[in-house]
Formats: sequence, structure tokens, C-alpha cells
Amino acid sequence: MENNLSFGQKSLLFILYSLLILMVIFSIGAMKNTDKSGYDNCIQKKCIAKGEDFCQKFREVNNCCLGAGGHVAQSNNGYICVFE
Repeated sequence: MENNLSFGQKSLLFILYSLLILMVIFSIGAMKNTDKSGYDNCIQKKCIAKGEDFCQKFREVNNCCLGAGGHVAQSNNGYICVFE
């Protein structure tokens, strides 16, 4: 089948295969961060990079929490991530 393809088609097929491989690699990497430890690592990286005030913002807590498979709740001290 690939013998009948033009150079442009072969190039596009190579790009498609490359994107598929990258998708699998990133999916496997994302599955490693689907619990409380993944959330803690995400928040810790943000706090180190941008400071304590930045990593406590709702948007940042929500992004890390959703990525780890939890949902955001509000407590007396601010926003927390809850896992069920």
C-alpha cells in the first residue's frame, strides 16, 4: 500500500504516525499523575516557579486538581482538591 503513495502522502503519513506515538506517550505520562501525589507535585512545581500566592489561586488549584482526577472544594483556608 505504501509503495503507491506520493512523497507528500508519505510525509503526511509519517507525521500522522508520529503524532499517534506522541499521544500514547503523553497519555501514559498523564496517567501517572491521577491521584493526590500528582496533585501535590503539580502545586509544588507552581509554588516553586511562581510563588505561594500564585499557586493558591483558584485557576491554578483547579488546573492541577482536574488533571489529577479530583474536584475543587472551598475550605476555611482557601481552595482544596477532593478525591473520591
